Amino acid sequence: MAQTFSYDFSRPGTPEEAKARLQGVITQRLRRPTGGGAPSNAQHHMRLSKQTATSLSYKPKLVVPLPISTSVWLGRLARREIVNVTFTADATHGKTHVTVAGKVGHGSEAIADREFWTDLLSAN
Repeated sequence: MAQTFSYDFSRPGTPEEAKARLQGVITQRLRRPTGGGAPSNAQHHMRLSKQTATSLSYKPKLVVPLPISTSVWLGRLARREIVNVTFTADATHGKTHVTVAGKVGHGSEAIADREFWTDLLSAN
């Protein structure tokens, strides 16, 4: 069963600056969302699939094209697992409003946790 989530955060700077600062950190962390080694993350990788000046989209990544890996990956695509990060200007405070929203399946619940994103976005 897929779990949907949506969180709002505030970061200093313009949307473009915030995206430039956070993109590498987010991309790296979504490659290893469970925090463990390669085996524990093998079926939970997310890859950057689309980006604009003020948004990032991540989808499941096929790590090793073996029959079981491929079937798990196809299941994740069928459940429409995705993570979207958008950066919009908050003109009244001179900050950037960061919205993280998405849908993940069993085994990737860590990505749907508010604490995961609070720690990730505070790291940079």
